[in-house]
Amino acid sequence: MADIQIDQLRLRYGAVEVLKGVSFTANAGSIIALLGASGSGKTTLLRALAGLEQPSAGKIILSGATLYDSEASINLAPEARGLGLVFQSYALWPHKTVAENVGYPLKLRKIGRAELDQRVKDALDGVGLGKLAERYPHQLSGGQQQRVALARALVYAPKVILLDEPLSNLDAKLREEARIWLRRLINERGLSAICVTHDQVEAMALADRILLLNGGRVDQDGSPREIYQKPASLFAAEFMGSNNHLQGRVTHVDGGRVTIDVAGQSFTGRAQQPLTMGQPVVVILRTEKIGLLPATAAEGILAPVIDSLYLGERLEVVCQLGDVLLRAYSQEESEPDRQVRLHIPEEALWVYLAPETSID
Repeated sequence: MADIQIDQLRLRYGAVEVLKGVSFTANAGSIIALLGASGSGKTTLLRALAGLEQPSAGKIILSGATLYDSEASINLAPEARGLGLVFQSYALWPHKTVAENVGYPLKLRKIGRAELDQRVKDALDGVGLGKLAERYPHQLSGGQQQRVALARALVYAPKVILLDEPLSNLDAKLREEARIWLRRLINERGLSAICVTHDQVEAMALADRILLLNGGRVDQDGSPREIYQKPASLFAAEFMGSNNHLQGRVTHVDGGRVTIDVAGQSFTGRAQQPLTMGQPVVVILRTEKIGLLPATAAEGILAPVIDSLYLGERLEVVCQLGDVLLRAYSQEESEPDRQVRLHIPEEALWVYLAPETSID
């Protein structure tokens, strides 16, 4: 039985419909990432699950218990939903100690002092902050504050934990470490978790499944590997990864194999939907899929290097084909004005109908 069931959830602010019929299910113990650009509806969806926003239609069911049902006029208050919530800002009380912050949800539920103290201790020990119980938030690092917020969400043993961009306030290095720690903690406790993020790397590292939202709808629902390697739409292909985005026109169709003209340069790739001769198309090519070969190689397209960006573990090499710029990754220096050959596998060149001609 699914632990979380969302059915045709809709929510509007005045005349603007923000959620347009979102549906998904999740089994117990799974981590779901709500991923999308700003304005896609991911935070609104999380707040609706928490009871902080009221939908206009749909159902929310947790472990068989209905939290919201528009037709049955059911809408449980946030505190009655049994959910843990970690805010982006952490929302810690500055005048309360770490222990007091973590124990506040238990105090609201009128838990006895002895049990409250023990549960606070267990929660803080679980996130590695047992020795900092008497400190105040301003005496903690950003990473420690994030752990306090998580301990507060875990202290009353919720069935599901909701996380709103929980790592966004951490610096880049600490975020990498926190992703590992957070995923392990959720898995070890057997929790279900729903996490909002705009960071695709964070979503892929943390989640078992990703719901990619676009304009208030679920554009694609799948594992991180599925969404990255087999995008179901042009939006999904563009959103995930580092891409070369080209525009052209179909010059030849052979089943799923198409040849296109991009500013006078001919490319052959794989059609991601039915295409016909002469149609305008968009081509998505992952940066890491382009192979850089020596100019003397027998295969590939000869192109000059016009720039090379040092990224630490690799270089981003920019090559020019007529009016077309292509970016590729390399482990070797490629000086500007040097020529290379670009190896572009056909299966890595995804061809989509240009959006203005797409049929909804």
